Amino acid sequence: MISLLILWPFYIIGVQYDRGGWWRLLMPITLVALVLDVWLNFTELALVTWDWPRNEYELTFSNRLKRLVHDGGWRGSFARFVARRMLDPFAPSGRHV
Repeated sequence: MISLLILWPFYIIGVQYDRGGWWRLLMPITLVALVLDVWLNFTELALVTWDWPRNEYELTFSNRLKRLVHDGGWRGSFARFVARRMLDPFAPSGRHV
């Protein structure tokens, strides 16, 4: 679960691109976040959800959450919590997943 706490601030910084914010200044941080996101998606977050990325479109945890939120079990509950409580409040559109 530590990985979510690591990725969360990076996500908040990364959405500056969509908001038209300091994208050029924050690009190095965002690139580090992308590498961390992919790495954690295939390691700790795969173990936490006991679900592994299924194809090349699920390289990031956000893309895998798009599938998991439709799951009826505990994985879906976990994915909906992460999406609605941690990601959506900071998404420029109001909905990240």
